[in-house]
This record gives sequence, structure tokens and C-alpha cells, in this order.
Amino acid sequence: MKKVFQYLPAFLFCGFIFVMMGLWLVLPKTLYSPQEKRTLAEFPELNGNTLLNGDFQKKLDTYLSDHMPGRNFFVGVNAVYDLASGRNGSKGIYLGEDGYLFPKPAEGGENLLKNAAYIKEFADDSDIPVYMTVIPSSGYVNRDKLPWNHESYRDNEWIGAFCGQLGEKVHFVDVQETFVETAADTQLYYKTDHHWTSRGAFECYQALGKTMGYTPLAESAFEKETVSGFYGTSYAKAALWFLPPDDIELWHNRSQGKDAVKVNIKDGADSKSNNSYFFREQLENDDKYPVFLDGNHSLVRITNEDVPTGTLIVIKDSYAHTIVPFLSQHYHDIIMVDLRYYKKEVSALAAQEKADAILLLYSLDNLAADTNLSYLF
Repeated sequence: MKKVFQYLPAFLFCGFIFVMMGLWLVLPKTLYSPQEKRTLAEFPELNGNTLLNGDFQKKLDTYLSDHMPGRNFFVGVNAVYDLASGRNGSKGIYLGEDGYLFPKPAEGGENLLKNAAYIKEFADDSDIPVYMTVIPSSGYVNRDKLPWNHESYRDNEWIGAFCGQLGEKVHFVDVQETFVETAADTQLYYKTDHHWTSRGAFECYQALGKTMGYTPLAESAFEKETVSGFYGTSYAKAALWFLPPDDIELWHNRSQGKDAVKVNIKDGADSKSNNSYFFREQLENDDKYPVFLDGNHSLVRITNEDVPTGTLIVIKDSYAHTIVPFLSQHYHDIIMVDLRYYKKEVSALAAQEKADAILLLYSLDNLAADTNLSYLF
């Protein structure tokens, strides 16, 4: 009996290996992980070249890891272990108070100032008013909820340096102070995602009105529809599966005419349209944020027949998808341009559309990493 207990750990370990191997052989292999929001590895190509250069072995390791039985459980256990052992943020995401997940702070530096130079040159050459705002990160705005062991969020420093290089022709709207004050009792960012909420976008919409010359609608002008069960990209990266989901709010203008809105999307030869700002089919997907204007596309035109005049061009990242439905209450046409996919001169587009104004709207994290602003002109 003593020998049985002596070898029990080895028996259990071998048994675990054989059980996992059997499960791996019989269980079906999925191609997509909804929790991690990514495509899983496919079985690697086996030939003489991939064997000799080691590519097959590397990809096989990834394939076996991605399709390990109970993968979500083990990934979650590992994330909890990292958290318990003091490695909060080891996957690039901090767990803060009240269930907030914060992406680690962005680096500013040379690329941010290079982008400021592109925007300055674009505005200096433009006869159309150019407006801009930069959305601070959730970690900066909600810094009272950060864990004790976090890197410094230097949004104020980076945005200040960026704004200082824009020149006089760019009308910059700084929302940092407003966001910090409002976030004390209002959720402006999702807890499981890096994006702002509809309420965060509404606060920015109100702040922009003073500079851009429109009178913002009051909150009471909108009916709010709540959709539950949203897990964002921060949740997928952190793998802390015990956290609750977010709610998404769709704000509907109570006085807007039925079918007044037309959304036309153009991606090369592909196109699609919708009679709403909200693409409800996206709510059935793992990532529900594209419910706002169907996510990222090269060129999107939003027409509001309830507004007689006005054309606004919005050069943007995905944060704009939530605020454009508010801005659309003041412009007949809004043309959203995503420079990651649109590779023509925006100055030529603005002249062609006879735009009344141009708005650049980026989150600080995306602006610091963006390398496409040279396509402005």
C-alpha cells in the first residue's frame, strides 16, 4: 500500500495525459474562440521544407495549444493565477475596481508629433474649417479605479504636446477635464472594452457643439434602448472569465422621422445600406460594438433627411461610430473616412463633396500608433 501511495502522483499525471490525449482525439476542433475573439490555429502544412526549417514544429505547438481540451478553463485559471500572484496587467490589461479592465497606457513620442504635423499641413492648405478632438483613455479618466501597480497614464502630457503642434487653423476641443469630472458618477467607458459608451460619446458631442457651431440636443430628446451581454476586447485579452458583461445603449432621437436616415457603406467594389444607424444583426455576434454603423469600413455616408443642409467629413477611428449618430442630427450628410482602408486624398474628397466642415476624431491610443494620416492630402 505504501508503494501505491508513493507512485500515486505519477499514476495520476500519466492518467491525466492519456485522458487529455483521448479527448483531444475525439472532440471536434473549432476554428474560432468566442471568448478570446480570435481565429484558432489550423493544422500546419507538412512537407520537406516546413520540417527542415522548423516551421511545422512551431505551428504544431500553436495548434496543439489552441485546441487543447478545456482550453478556456485553463486560460482562465492561468489569468486568475497571474492576478493572485501580483502580475496584474501581465496580458496588457489591468483589472481595476468595480470590474473595470484597463488596457495599459499608450506610448506617445515621435509618431504622435508626426501625425500632428500631417494634420497641421492639411489644415493650413484647407479652405474648409478643420476641427479635432482626441479621446483620452479609460485608464486616465478613471484613474481612481486603477490597481496600485500600474504604469503611468500620461494622456494629459501627450495630448498637450500634440495639440501644441497643430497650429492655429485646427480648432481643437479638449474633453479631458469634462470626462474626468463626469466619470465621477457616470460610466463613460465600457468595463470590458476599450471603447467609450454611448453616454461617453454624448458628452463629447455636447462639448463639440460649442466650437463647431451647432446646438446639441438634450439627453431627454433620446430614448435609450439597452442591450445586455456585451463582452469587449479587453475581456478577451484578460481572460478573467468571472467578470460580468457590459450593457450597450442605443440612443434613438424621439422626433426623428421614420426612415429618415440612410447609411451607405462602400468598401471597394462592395457596398451595403441600412435605414438606421444601428445594424441590429451585429448584436447576434460575439463582438456587439459593430452594431454602431456596422464597424470599420473605408467610406460610409450617413444621410439624415430631417436635416436640410450641411455636409461634415469625419476622419476617424472606431470611436466615431458611436458619436456620429448624434452629430447626424445637425448635418444632412456625414461622410466617415477610415484612413486605414481609404487610400485616396481626403482633401480631394472634401472638395468634391463641398464639405462645410471636417472633424478628426481619434482615441489617444490609436492616434499614437496610426501611420496613415499622410493620406489626408
